[in-house]
Amino acid sequence: MSERVPEAARPTITWVLLTMGNRPDALVAAVDSLSPQRPLVVLNSESEPADSVDGFNLLRLEANHGVPGGRDEGVRATTSEIVGFLDDDAVAPPGATDRIVDAFAAEDRLGAVSLRLVDEDGATSRRHVPRPGGRESEQSGEVALFLGGACAIRRAAYDDVGGYFTDLFYGHEELELSWRLVDKGWGIRYLADVEVFHPKTTIERHADGWELTGRNRVWIARRTLPWPVAIVHVTAWLALGAMRAPKGESRRRYLRGWRSGWSGDVGRSPIRWRTVWRLTRLGRPPII
Repeated sequence: MSERVPEAARPTITWVLLTMGNRPDALVAAVDSLSPQRPLVVLNSESEPADSVDGFNLLRLEANHGVPGGRDEGVRATTSEIVGFLDDDAVAPPGATDRIVDAFAAEDRLGAVSLRLVDEDGATSRRHVPRPGGRESEQSGEVALFLGGACAIRRAAYDDVGGYFTDLFYGHEELELSWRLVDKGWGIRYLADVEVFHPKTTIERHADGWELTGRNRVWIARRTLPWPVAIVHVTAWLALGAMRAPKGESRRRYLRGWRSGWSGDVGRSPIRWRTVWRLTRLGRPPII
């Protein structure tokens, strides 16, 4: 564990929890796990929950802005130097806030940190490890990607790259943001020793999850990658996504989303070739 940074040099942090208001017991556990911090709870829903958000430090949105849109609203509603994000069905371990703050205080160019998610069996899902193939889930270090369910972002870095691509709504928003952070010279660190409980989940828990996953793979490549890399990326994920999606309706939805990703204005602004090389050296070439 790294040496504790003096109090005067420690940046301020605010936690943001995004919720639809439909998991009241889990939300209470998530908020309590961050005590004595009082996180900002962003109600990202047009519906009116009964009493599941009573008593919280609440930001109520008028509609469902999606995951990146809701998180962006949370960032804009806070003023701290660091913004932490925790899913509303996750539980942070004791000392998580201190570990995060110390990490940012120790590295001026650290843009984001990713925490380790562990499920009911104490395991970390392959898709929750910021390394290809789910390798080295217990190994901390510099990585090319962070995951939004348990993470923290330096506000200066977030503003430097223009924040989330909110049109994505759900899926790959942190991947696209990570590419731009690395392109601007910000680092990303995986803190494997900060274990956050998160129950097992699947993409199909969201009705349109596989379709948005397919569409967003194409959107982020069109928006952020040099064209030769983008073509390889979307071609690879045409095959990989179809293979990973369960047979039947989920696979059809993925392929339908992939096709729809070729339409729409994505505000193209590609990263530099040296960033592609940097991502590759970090073990995550942007073709996979």
